[in-house]
Amino acid sequence: MNAPTPAAISAMPGLVQHITTSLDVGGAQSMLVKLVEATAAKRNGVRPAVLSLMRPGSFTHRLRQSGCPTYTLGMARGYPGPIGLLRLLRITGMLQPDLLQGWMYHGNLAASMAQLAVKRRVPLLWNVRHSLADPKVEKWTSRALLSLSARLSRNVDGIIYNSRTAANEHAAFGFDASRAIHIPNGFDLTRYRPDAHARQRLKSLFGMADDGMVIGMVARNHPMKDHVMLVRAIGKVRASGRDCRLLLVGPGMDAPGAALMQAIGECLPPDAVTFAGERADVADWLPGVDIVALSSAWGEAFPNILGEAMACGVPCVATDVGDSAWVMGEGGRSVPPRDADAMAAALAGLADLGDDARRAMGAAGRSRAVAHFDINDIAVRYRRLYASAVRHAMQGSGSVSASALASEAGAHSL
Repeated sequence: MNAPTPAAISAMPGLVQHITTSLDVGGAQSMLVKLVEATAAKRNGVRPAVLSLMRPGSFTHRLRQSGCPTYTLGMARGYPGPIGLLRLLRITGMLQPDLLQGWMYHGNLAASMAQLAVKRRVPLLWNVRHSLADPKVEKWTSRALLSLSARLSRNVDGIIYNSRTAANEHAAFGFDASRAIHIPNGFDLTRYRPDAHARQRLKSLFGMADDGMVIGMVARNHPMKDHVMLVRAIGKVRASGRDCRLLLVGPGMDAPGAALMQAIGECLPPDAVTFAGERADVADWLPGVDIVALSSAWGEAFPNILGEAMACGVPCVATDVGDSAWVMGEGGRSVPPRDADAMAAALAGLADLGDDARRAMGAAGRSRAVAHFDINDIAVRYRRLYASAVRHAMQGSGSVSASALASEAGAHSL
């Protein structure tokens, strides 16, 4: 193979085809969109294109606004089928990307299949956004997908994890540990920032009373988020004489299920809980929340809401799932999952700190976000990783270790 010309090297990494399971609201999808937007703003030689396996979702408009071409296979969840595969190969064959980047388990496997449509050897990276402390809690279809992914993982150039804990858990399941690269999530720190006016905005938007602390959780309506545990914890906090209100926001939260409504009926008065569905204005009112809580029972790797809350100067309490405790650092407190008593104690402890001490904890979280989770810095790591992988492929370097790619990118191998 001929060596790349200087002009070709300067243009790297070129066209990066991202293949994601969906573009609905979710942590992985949010990070993908932020990465594309940061890339577009910097004009740093990366030309992204995004292909979603499922029908166009909520984030499609943002990608198109940034000038990123988007494609969809129009698939139903869990049913790839031969027509979807043919579309995948046709679109990839048309794009002829310089690098393939999968997102989430289905998107990762699709990226592996898409290699068949590229006329030359191009780097293949996966992106895993889920922790795996106990595979038995996953659906049997998910476990089957994980087993297949583990077998195929030795054939990729690198597996990006946003959580060191998740990387270790996947290695224990059988994913090739030598392929692991750690790049945490990033956040727009000019959008998510402390705002003295956010409190009034919060009260106005959600029609909340002026009295009492506001404890907010922003997460989709899913059993892994364990909203019931948080409701029980808030009930205990209120029963101890502390005045607090619970704000539950996220996709599906405007239609809470029977189990959650039963827990609220048992633990809280109706006016102590406010529900809201998916919202695009979280940054506008999140700084007005007193405490952000996250009660996930499993599955979290690097929860976006923790980084967003920290960027806004809001202290957090989260279950110790994935990298949550590491993410928060001095900006919050972690508790065991599924433990309402521990969650209640931590929330009560933050309530008793007083406004000044909570603000100091929030400021520590903001400082940590600035130091480690600025989206511009994270986008640079991705760009360098992509450029390194493309350069080695163009030079015919053969198999290059993930640790070498990570080192050149300023990321971390695991």
